Amino acid sequence: MIAPKQAKPTLPLIDEYCKNYRNLFPSVRTYQAFKNIHVGMLSEIKGKTLPKRWKVVGLENEQELHHFLTRSTWNLKI
Repeated sequence: MIAPKQAKPTLPLIDEYCKNYRNLFPSVRTYQAFKNIHVGMLSEIKGKTLPKRWKVVGLENEQELHHFLTRSTWNLKI
């Protein structure tokens, strides 16, 4: 049996925080994007635009983070 794919580790603080929300994301890909958003928010870059964030987390392009924010199926209930 093949083990399920796991999200790549980021910073221990972010990994620990984000694991509390893992069950909200249907795929590893969306969960990884969730973690990457947090890495970008906590980075020391000036201006937290998506292109700057994707460079900080080492992504090839910003589409992954853009799609996570605009096309996700999660719903915020207030």
